[in-house]
Amino acid sequence: MLKIIPLGGMGNVTRNMFAYETQGKVLLVDCGIGFPDENMPGVDLLIPDISYLENKIDQIVGMILTHGHDDHIAGLPYILPRLGDHFPIFGSPLTAAFAESRIREFQINKRISILDYNQSLKLGPFTVNSIRLTHSIPDTRHLVISTPEGNVYHGSDFKIDLTPIDGVKPDLQKIAEFSQKGISVLLSDSLRSEKEGFSLSEQTLSDSFEREIRTARGKFIVTTMSSNVHRIQQAVTVAMSRGRKIAFIGRSIEQNIKDASTLHMFNLPRQGIIDKRDIHRFPDNQLCIIIAGSQGQTGSSLVRAAAEEHDFVKLKAGDKVVFSSDPIPGNETAVYATIDALSLMGIDVVYPDINDNLHVSGHASSGELMLLMELVKPKYLMPIGGTYRHMIQYRKLAVKLGHPEKNVFVLDNGQTLALENPQTAKIGATIQLKNIMVDGYGVGDVGPVVLRDRQAMAKDGIVVVILQLEQKTGKLAGKVELVSRGFVFMKQSQDLFGEAQKLVEEYLFKQSAKADFRNTRDEIAGRLQDFFFHRTNRNPMILPVIIEV
Repeated sequence: MLKIIPLGGMGNVTRNMFAYETQGKVLLVDCGIGFPDENMPGVDLLIPDISYLENKIDQIVGMILTHGHDDHIAGLPYILPRLGDHFPIFGSPLTAAFAESRIREFQINKRISILDYNQSLKLGPFTVNSIRLTHSIPDTRHLVISTPEGNVYHGSDFKIDLTPIDGVKPDLQKIAEFSQKGISVLLSDSLRSEKEGFSLSEQTLSDSFEREIRTARGKFIVTTMSSNVHRIQQAVTVAMSRGRKIAFIGRSIEQNIKDASTLHMFNLPRQGIIDKRDIHRFPDNQLCIIIAGSQGQTGSSLVRAAAEEHDFVKLKAGDKVVFSSDPIPGNETAVYATIDALSLMGIDVVYPDINDNLHVSGHASSGELMLLMELVKPKYLMPIGGTYRHMIQYRKLAVKLGHPEKNVFVLDNGQTLALENPQTAKIGATIQLKNIMVDGYGVGDVGPVVLRDRQAMAKDGIVVVILQLEQKTGKLAGKVELVSRGFVFMKQSQDLFGEAQKLVEEYLFKQSAKADFRNTRDEIAGRLQDFFFHRTNRNPMILPVIIEV
């Protein structure tokens, strides 16, 4: 039996990672990150839960990366140390370069092998062939994974762009050839299943950049996803035609352009590129800056520039900032906060809400999704890469084309798909999946309890109670000290804290014998919680600290 296991979960757009398991061997596809929501204070990233693999690490025969976006490769630095390096990892040339740059930042020297487009790759019981597709990043691949139980078409993020910037068109003929060999299951991107027709070509954006740069009186600044090499190329080409010098700002953009240029997938006009440290040497109307931070990420170059904290980029009225990307779901607040900050500085900010010609999606709309269904001709279908509403809409598209509704599997989080033979698929066992959170250098050490504590502190603050107690008797050896953060302003609430201090002292005075300090801590926390809620209708976190003297 072939098991298809979404380790990154279902119903979310990010954290893409799949395990294919048969005959005691496991093939992995992608290893991405996700983004925390507003209920995860302090959390930096989310990564796939690989608990299922803990007892199967020696069974892993390889990993294939479909393309170079972070939600498909950026989990590698956190996942690889737990999986070891006994298995090979493959990707297209640009994907391999981006992935190696990612893991090198973490001092991981694992080599990413090049997936030969013209050859089949044999990994244990799996035979993998790659198919060229278009997306918002060059060198994107779909996979045909052949197993003893049948052939699976793994169709991660894509669109069908017949006029791509680099001229490398989707290989529809190769899809049709594999279709003739029989595809049991089609896994397909579903993110834009709600949109009618076909997604626009990237080519359409050149005219939009040309229109915007004409009216830029000062610096012309473009921000987009750092991996969107084609879009950056278009902005550079337009700026060069206007005689502007180009500066790349942001570690991710600088590294990606370096990698793409090395592979001759980006035309870097050396005579027009300047070092970011030399920006101040040129008049504003002779500059084009390509800057990272289109998602309003904390600490990104654009956000620091908007806060007037960037070392090299000094923004001012007359400059124009063009957002050539839509907010990733969940990032809207951060993106609009950045736009607000720029607008208050008198900067001309142009973004998709006011000019919808500045961004085209890299994902297939309903027309392309149905075209892929018709090309692949699978018996079963399984939408991936979208939220539940996208997957439900994808199922409706499949039914419209004549696929039985029961043959379109919309999996819940933790569910798996089991393929018994080329003609028989069903929902398999459910595995337990958790949110694995990355917080600073910690991976997985932040869980629901920690998040609840952070949420409580964010909502109602914290009160620290410092007690000096005699070690032998447990009696109070000094004054009770209360410290408030995020609860109430102490200088204006002296009466409130005076009553709280008296409540603690009276409780300790009534203790006739030495009490267990843990019980003392719990009792004081409970009494103060009730007291503060009764007086303020708030529930601050109470943290008693006992110092034994």
